Amino acid sequence: MFYGWKISTLCLAGNFLLQGSALYGMNAFMEPLCEAHGWTRVGLNMSLGVAAFMGQAAMPLAAAVSARHSLRGLMTAGAVAGGLATCAMGVTGDIRLFTCFLVLLWVASQVCGGVVANALMSNWFSHYRGIAFGLANAGTNVSGMVLPFITLLLIRHFDLQTAYFVLGGATLLLAPVCWGLVRRTPQMLHLHPDGRRHDPRPPKGVPRQVSLAALVRDPAPWCIGVAFGLALMVGAGILSQLKPRFTDMGAEAYTAMILAGAAAFFGMLAKFFWGWLCDRTTPILASRALMMGSAASMGLLLLPPSLVSMAAFGFFFGVSLGGLWVVLPAVVAYYFGSANFLSVYKFVAIFILVRSLGFPAMGLSYDLCGSYAFSDIFFSACLVVAAALTFCLREDRAAERHAPRHGRR
Repeated sequence: MFYGWKISTLCLAGNFLLQGSALYGMNAFMEPLCEAHGWTRVGLNMSLGVAAFMGQAAMPLAAAVSARHSLRGLMTAGAVAGGLATCAMGVTGDIRLFTCFLVLLWVASQVCGGVVANALMSNWFSHYRGIAFGLANAGTNVSGMVLPFITLLLIRHFDLQTAYFVLGGATLLLAPVCWGLVRRTPQMLHLHPDGRRHDPRPPKGVPRQVSLAALVRDPAPWCIGVAFGLALMVGAGILSQLKPRFTDMGAEAYTAMILAGAAAFFGMLAKFFWGWLCDRTTPILASRALMMGSAASMGLLLLPPSLVSMAAFGFFFGVSLGGLWVVLPAVVAYYFGSANFLSVYKFVAIFILVRSLGFPAMGLSYDLCGSYAFSDIFFSACLVVAAALTFCLREDRAAERHAPRHGRR
C-alpha cells in the first residue's frame, strides 16, 4: 500500500473522532447533559453555536500555522488537545467551562483532521488527489452515522462521564500514531506523489501569485470562496434540521430519522464519487456539476409530500452537498497549485464563515412563516448564484492543468 493512503486513513480517524465528538455526539449527549446539570437545550444550542463559529473562524488561522510549522507536530497536538477537551467536558458542571472546552475541541478538529488533513492530501497526491480528499473527509459523515449510537450505548450502560472519557481516550490514542506516521511530503520518505516512480509532470497552467494583495485583486479566490461558502451554508442549514422537516411533511418520527440518517450515508458515499470525478475530469468541472446538481435537487421540495419524494430529496441533496468538502480543497489545489494550497485555502476559508448563517436562516423562516418555505427559496437562489460563480473559473488559468490527467506510472 502506498504510504499516503495510510495518512489519509489516519486523517479519516481524526475527523471521525474530533468532528464526531464535537458535533454528532451531541445527539446522544443533549438530554443527559440537561438532566445531569440542570441545563436547558437553548443554552446547549447556544454553546454549540459559539463553538461551531469559533471552529470555522479557526480555519484561516490553522492554514496560516500549517504553512509555517510541522504538520506532524500539529496533528499530534490537535489529538492531545481534542482528547483532553473531550474528557474535561464530562467532568464540568459549569456550562461556561463546557463551552470553552467545546470551542477547544472544534478548533482541535481543524488541526487533527480538517485543514491539516487537506494540506497533507494536497502534498501526498496529484492524480488521485480527489479520492484522497474523499477518504480523509469521509470520517465526518461516518461519525454522524456511527458515533451517536456508540455514545448512547456508553451512556446507558455506564454514565455520562464514562462516555466522554472513552471518546477522549480514543482521541488521545491518535497522538502517538500521528507522531509516528505523519510526514509533510512523500519526498521526506524518498517517495513520490500517488506512489509513482517519479514526480508529476510539470503543470501546463499559468503560475499564480498568492500574496494577500494578489489574492484580493484576483477574482478567482473570491468566486471559489463565495460559491462554496453559500453552498455550505445551505447544506448546514437544511441537513441540520432534515428530521424535523420530514416530520412536518408527514413522516413518522422514526421514519424521518431513518431518512435523515440515509441522507448522511449517501453524503459519505458521495465523497468518493466527487473525488473520483475530480480525478477523472477536472475539479472545475466537478464544482460546476456539484453546484448545478445541488440547485436542481431543491426542486424536489416542490413535489407533493410523500415518502417517495422525501427519500428522493434526501438522496439527491445528500449526494450533491456531500461533495463540498472534497471538491473545495481539490479545486483550490488544482487552480492555484499544490505548493500554494495553504496560502490560498487560508484566504478562501474566510468565506466559509457564511456557513454559520444557515442555522438562523432556517430558524427565522420557521418562526416567522411556520414553515421552511422562505428559507428554501433563499437557499435555492444562493445555489444558483454559487453555480454561476463556478463558471467564472477558467480551465486555461489552472496552475495544475496537465496534458493527460492520468499518465504512466
